[in-house]
Amino acid sequence: MIINKDDTVITQDGVALGTARVLYHRHPAAVNPDLLLYASYLEVENLDYGDNYFVPTEYIAAHDAGAKRLTLSVKFHKVLELTWTRQPDFVAHGQAAVEELPAA
Repeated sequence: MIINKDDTVITQDGVALGTARVLYHRHPAAVNPDLLLYASYLEVENLDYGDNYFVPTEYIAAHDAGAKRLTLSVKFHKVLELTWTRQPDFVAHGQAAVEELPAA
């Protein structure tokens, strides 16, 4: 799946979370989904709520390239529960491999 910069990211229940900005990749040796340490995170910019979200790419359920839309596998209330507005430690400490997204 190719994610483009400015693709719209929506939750399973249709809430527009924001737009795709950047992918961050964790070192493979540090990945542990059981501890919520996922391999890659998509930074989603949201100007309506005033927060950026860091969505583990494992939660991307569908990508519609024609509509420039990504759909998550979770509802909005779950996004809030999972506190995805917190920047992952490996990103904050400069340990991420940063992948700039291509423009569509």
